[in-house]
Amino acid sequence: MRGSFLRAVTYLGLAAVVFWTAAYVVIYLARWEWQRALMAGELLLVALVVLLAVAGARRLARMERRLSDLIEGTGRPAAAPRLAAVPLQRAAYGEPSGGTAGKDAAPRFRWLEPGEDAYRVFIPVLLGAGIIVSGIAALVERLATALVRTGHGSAAVRLPDALTPPSGGVLAGAPDLAPLRPDPKAWLRATAAVLAALAVAWLAVDELAERTQDRADRPVAAAASTVVIEADTRGSTGAATPDPLVTRLWEYCRGSTRPYVEGGGTVPLGGGRYALVVRPALGEHALRRMRGCLEDAVVDRARFRVVSVSPAGS
Repeated sequence: MRGSFLRAVTYLGLAAVVFWTAAYVVIYLARWEWQRALMAGELLLVALVVLLAVAGARRLARMERRLSDLIEGTGRPAAAPRLAAVPLQRAAYGEPSGGTAGKDAAPRFRWLEPGEDAYRVFIPVLLGAGIIVSGIAALVERLATALVRTGHGSAAVRLPDALTPPSGGVLAGAPDLAPLRPDPKAWLRATAAVLAALAVAWLAVDELAERTQDRADRPVAAAASTVVIEADTRGSTGAATPDPLVTRLWEYCRGSTRPYVEGGGTVPLGGGRYALVVRPALGEHALRRMRGCLEDAVVDRARFRVVSVSPAGS
């Protein structure tokens, strides 16, 4: 009981890890946060490997236990009835119950064994009885045919009502014995379920492609876009202020848009906030890529969060 509970908890925990890591892979891809998506994907692979290892180890343990049972002889009681039936079979075939003299010989009936008191009349009697029974059956068939057909030019002899088959057939009046008719709506339900599953899959793939594919943006009615970020550093970064980190981040992320950002720069606002002026203005897809790059930064001991964007894109 305890082992089953621990096994269930293990499988539930692994299933939860697999589900959430797969979900965050999709979420990070939709946010254009590639580093986090790679990390979530690695955790997903690790969870799947551990799940397969646990299932494989349990399977191997069951196989080892069965082999041990066979080797130690725990499976012998199950074969006891079969072994006990062997003397009965030998007695039926006329073999001696003890010894190994008849082990290699073909099974033989006892009445075929040679002996002084043996009367080999079994087969002739059987054949003769068969001939007699066949003759009686042929006679009964001729008699039945003569009763049904016309006799001596008169009308046919009618069968009693008890022997007359029903007008509606043998299954008349017994609807429970009639063959089941196929449900005409079953294939409609199956087709609807398949179409619904295909529609859901198509919508999911289309939505993920809409959020992750690199597409051209419509022209934005603005000269530039302003992205306000907040820098948070932990420990010693090698710089007195986060300004060099923000400059490095800007140089790294300006190449994440399509087309590349040609102009702009960073403006400190105080309180750990900076304004990134982007020229030309960013559209919907370019802004999504820029935002994902800023929040998914790989600068050591620093984290950046987008506070506001203007214009927000369309």
